Amino acid sequence: MANFLKDYSGKKILVTGHTGFKGAWLSRILVLAGADVFGLALEAETNSLFDVAGDLGLKESTILDIRDCNAVENYFSTHQFDGIFHLAAQPLVRRSYKEPIETFDTNVMGTAHVLNAAVSNKATHWVVAITTDKVYRNVEKLGGYSEDEPLGGKDPYSASKAATEMVVSAWQTIASHSDEKISICSARAGNVIGGGDTAEDRLIPDLIRGFHAGEKTIIRNPESIRPWQHVLDPLNGYLTMGSALMAGREIAPAYNFGPGEESKLTVEEMANSACTQWEGSKGIDIQIDLSSPHEAGLLWLSSELATKELGWQNRFEAHEAIRWTIDWEKESMQSSPLAALDRQIFEFYGAQR
Repeated sequence: MANFLKDYSGKKILVTGHTGFKGAWLSRILVLAGADVFGLALEAETNSLFDVAGDLGLKESTILDIRDCNAVENYFSTHQFDGIFHLAAQPLVRRSYKEPIETFDTNVMGTAHVLNAAVSNKATHWVVAITTDKVYRNVEKLGGYSEDEPLGGKDPYSASKAATEMVVSAWQTIASHSDEKISICSARAGNVIGGGDTAEDRLIPDLIRGFHAGEKTIIRNPESIRPWQHVLDPLNGYLTMGSALMAGREIAPAYNFGPGEESKLTVEEMANSACTQWEGSKGIDIQIDLSSPHEAGLLWLSSELATKELGWQNRFEAHEAIRWTIDWEKESMQSSPLAALDRQIFEFYGAQR
């Protein structure tokens, strides 16, 4: 495994949201790096990556709703960790229109519950809180947003995540007054793709469902541009932050982890790229619905700070990210989802099994 992942060997790490897509990938990387991984999340959805992968090798998996303040407090009063990756969230824009209160309750108050319990119980040395690229006040400019630009959000999901950043900032201040220093930072990335993502209303999962069903996939916003990247790239950024915090480094309060300019593709271009890589694809069907909920047409991040201070760089451009996603899907059908997961993790980090 990568040298910095050796820092996690023997460490006790909590991943909230471990039953989610990114949480499952991150948990498995940490297990393979030799960490003692604990998970805290809602029950895994049927046919999700966590559900189909089987035993990821966690030391403990606790089913708990972070909206339950007392339950979160009780958990942290009995657990101590070297570090925490907080990923538990309601992660979908379109669902946030249907469930705005639940979205704010989970993303904002849930994060407050986790950070408050961790700090008040002195239950960890550091927390990396994962938010999103959508925390910025998006005016759809061509250049990427940097970490010091204004936050905002027109839809319930984006607004809840911008508010989550305010929660993180508040508990950074609270933690700074604690007797025992606890570092809290946020990480911002978005539109990740990768094997095992089964979320609703997301481009690549929708396409893969269409491939398996032998049907065309409906595309709502063909001209929209997103920061497409393979899930391993931002996870590598989160892990780099954790490694720096374990080394006692003073790092920035927030970092962006986004792809390079070569990945600035439209939804239609991404969809067509995926279709060419799946034998028997029926293609796409563009159906623009002007009455559908607002979604940004352009969103891009600048990752210069993460590159300069952490040495992080995005590895995959968008077409390769799609290829790895399609390859995972095919391999998981031929062998197993866990075997496909492990192979790509080892290949990404250039390690031997």
